Amino acid sequence: MRLFFIFIMVFTTSFSLFACTTEDKDGHFSGTQEYPGNPNNENASELPSTEGNNRCIVIFYSRTGNTKQIAQQIQTSLDCDILEVKPSLAYEKDYNTVLERVKKELETIKQGNYPHISTHMENFDGYETIFIGYPIWFGSMATPMQSFLYEHAPKLTGKHIALFATSGGSDISLSVKEAVSLCHDAEILNQALLIDSPYFSQIEKYVNSWLEQLNIHLENSDNMGSNTIKLTVNGRSFTATLVENSSTKALKEHLAQEDIDIRMSDYGNMEKVGSLGFSLPKNDTHTITEPGDLILYQGNSLVIYYDTNSWNFTRLGKVDGVSTRSQMLELLGGTGEVTVTLSLD
Repeated sequence: MRLFFIFIMVFTTSFSLFACTTEDKDGHFSGTQEYPGNPNNENASELPSTEGNNRCIVIFYSRTGNTKQIAQQIQTSLDCDILEVKPSLAYEKDYNTVLERVKKELETIKQGNYPHISTHMENFDGYETIFIGYPIWFGSMATPMQSFLYEHAPKLTGKHIALFATSGGSDISLSVKEAVSLCHDAEILNQALLIDSPYFSQIEKYVNSWLEQLNIHLENSDNMGSNTIKLTVNGRSFTATLVENSSTKALKEHLAQEDIDIRMSDYGNMEKVGSLGFSLPKNDTHTITEPGDLILYQGNSLVIYYDTNSWNFTRLGKVDGVSTRSQMLELLGGTGEVTVTLSLD
């Protein structure tokens, strides 16, 4: 995998401040949306199955880091290249100053003058699909991404372009029209992904569902299609069903290489805990555990609960057929230190 640009952390003023002035009080739609695509291309909605994911690249602009999260999830799902677009002049931290600057930039774009950016690509040779991501500002595509597409449009001729965006309430339709206008010789796909702020905890679900709709092969999907793993304790094996998140995906990638032996000990008369020996992505949420729950703690420890608890954890899955403390302790051989071996079922 090639990494074209090192990510930077940007300030965290909410991108919803750039939404339309009237926000959908029922909660704006998040997920894929269909639109006409580029009317100049009869097959704009057609995308061949992508097996070699080096043929894809994710290009994004993110002021607050929200769009960056989606871009990183696409990169993780496809194991493809990624490029972050940066303005030549960083945006100020003062909200009113940023607001006025964005308004002025959108006005100058209407006059054909695009703000300067510091990110450029020599060519897109070898790429069939270009993922373009951006926040929506006042209904429009973020100005740095408009500048990038304006500058690189001739190099995107004949490429498939898939759009994704973040929003605090604005619709994606105007930004799609802007992409079609800027990249009139490219094939803008007619399925766009829009994720609003209340749905960011479900990014992985939305992204993978969208990629499947686009008929794009997910990396390692053939080898890791099962969400079941095997746990072996004292020669006795049982199974657990994993949830779907970036933590379990990374765990299965490790298990595809080798089994994992974890030395576990009791804590608090409610769990067994042991170090994985490596770190996994965290997806912490407030969780009330039950007997049989598999939990990731601090990104690097596996916890198997045989009683209840409440804390901010990453849920990994649950042991099949277990509902009581006694059932889970029986599978674990009772209290005391034990080695648990994880493997793909």
